[in-house]
Amino acid sequence: MACASASAQRIVFAHYMLANQDYAADTPTGELNIASYEREIRQAQSIGIDGFALNAGGWFSEPRYIRRASEIFEAAYRLRTGFKLMFSADMCCSNDASDLLDMMRRFANNPRYSAVYFQHDGRFVLTTFAGSSRGPKFWLQLRDHLEYGTDPSLLPAPSALAYASGIPSSAPLPIFLVPSFFWGGELPRTYDIHTGLSDYANIIDGAFYWGIAGTPNLGHPPDQLPSSAAYASTLHAAHKLYMAPIAFQFWAANANRYYEYSGYSGMRALWMQAIQTTHPDWVEIITWNDFIEGTYVSPIDDPASYAAANDLAASIAPVSTQHFFHSHRGATDLLAYFIAWYKSGRQPTLHNDTILWAYRTVLSTQPPANHPPIKLYGPVANAVYVTANLAAPAILCLTIGSATHSIALPAGSTDVQLPLTPGPAPHFTLTRNDTLLTQAIGDDPITVTAPYPDLYNSTGSMHD
Repeated sequence: MACASASAQRIVFAHYMLANQDYAADTPTGELNIASYEREIRQAQSIGIDGFALNAGGWFSEPRYIRRASEIFEAAYRLRTGFKLMFSADMCCSNDASDLLDMMRRFANNPRYSAVYFQHDGRFVLTTFAGSSRGPKFWLQLRDHLEYGTDPSLLPAPSALAYASGIPSSAPLPIFLVPSFFWGGELPRTYDIHTGLSDYANIIDGAFYWGIAGTPNLGHPPDQLPSSAAYASTLHAAHKLYMAPIAFQFWAANANRYYEYSGYSGMRALWMQAIQTTHPDWVEIITWNDFIEGTYVSPIDDPASYAAANDLAASIAPVSTQHFFHSHRGATDLLAYFIAWYKSGRQPTLHNDTILWAYRTVLSTQPPANHPPIKLYGPVANAVYVTANLAAPAILCLTIGSATHSIALPAGSTDVQLPLTPGPAPHFTLTRNDTLLTQAIGDDPITVTAPYPDLYNSTGSMHD
């Protein structure tokens, strides 16, 4: 495979779950869905995200995937803003070679959508979630079929838009393969990555580390930063492209494990490693809209308010009415700062003042008696986590009920913690020289207990 370009443009993607939908339910014509996807693309692009990596699971076994892929490709096509899409083939479950061949050919070989599909060095990029269990022979054969047009696709698309219906062209398709293989598990060492790469050296063009299960640089194991550094050094030494992970938080709610990121501190650590140390060619934010795992950075106000926001809605219905989900717009706002820094290589100059907060809305982390215990990793604390991006020093005051705390903040970008106590939604004020600059109230009150422990952060921001 050709070497990655040393001068490749730094690009930022966000992992997008096609199984989830923001804002609009499925409609027969797809027009409402397309408009909703346009809205999300504009939101992502406004903070510097260049494209979505579309997580696609059971491509043929679950018709929603082809239909929704058709709608989001159509949205990007109509916007004509340069926003790119590529597939992240989810190999955890039911996808096989025929599914991957079809998803690539149906859109990369589609004259309407080929310009929307992300290309690197003239080749169409395919990434994955997992897949190493299939072995090198599977991936070499898949690549050959795409690049030589062999093993033609013969199945029409169920429930797709007219532009992506029918049988796709099996014309030769140049591929740039950047999988996320779990070489050595979730926290691999250099040896694991080197050994895994040796089996794929002539098959893949780069790799993506799915580095989300950790407590980045917070002084508590497990810390995924050493694994990211090992990925970067191993891949770059082999002249392969490296795509690094950026995450806001991780609660594997369906696996009963939670990783504390201390508000935005963990995400900052991941960004700073990428900016200052590992210098990945691309980064991928995990995720834009994985609501059930709490990793979402989209500014959606409350995923539970939208009927089609999560296809696992049935499993969360008992708690969705209790404000189980929260807005993560604070994470959205902060991403713009780090994305600009990563792309330019220069720390952005702060001309205005921004306060961003994150807090749990339930102090207890104990699940109900009939629920399996939750394994907690990291420094879980009853704290309001604040990130201040200030043009000059200022005083922040936090009020919850009758309790008020103040802290002097320096100019620049700073992470601090303030006590989190039961009470109404926190009230934030920012002053400088006894002049009120801005104030705001958080979205959610804080309780001691709830029918289900709330390990998702409620986030927000205010600007002067």
